[in-house]
Amino acid sequence: MTEKELSKYYWLKREVKNLEERLEEFGSGLKAMNIESETGSSSVHTSIQQRRAELVERLINARLTALEEYIKIESYIEKVEDSEIRQIMRYRFLDLYGWYKIGDLMNYDRTTCSKKLRAYIKNSHNSHSEVI
Repeated sequence: MTEKELSKYYWLKREVKNLEERLEEFGSGLKAMNIESETGSSSVHTSIQQRRAELVERLINARLTALEEYIKIESYIEKVEDSEIRQIMRYRFLDLYGWYKIGDLMNYDRTTCSKKLRAYIKNSHNSHSEVI
């Protein structure tokens, strides 16, 4: 797996968070506006409810996609033979920690952890492409 593939979970989690925030804002806006009583139209209220339902569906799909990616990355990490690299990978790609925190947890400088991980990924990727 490349670093970009391993980072997909991070971006999916951000998308989920964004959708959750949008849904929360949308929901609180509905309560504050009390649209149906202001407009006197139930069709406007129905339209808003339909759009909210669409947003909920997108959120559910994003969560499922993130979970599938998490499982895929976790399976890959479990196969890594080097315990130190496995720990760095878990911290970075599953726990979504920054390099400073990973360095603290591993008793290294942040750059040491990132260099070790990138070297492993590069060597792993090169050895797989040679086999193919």
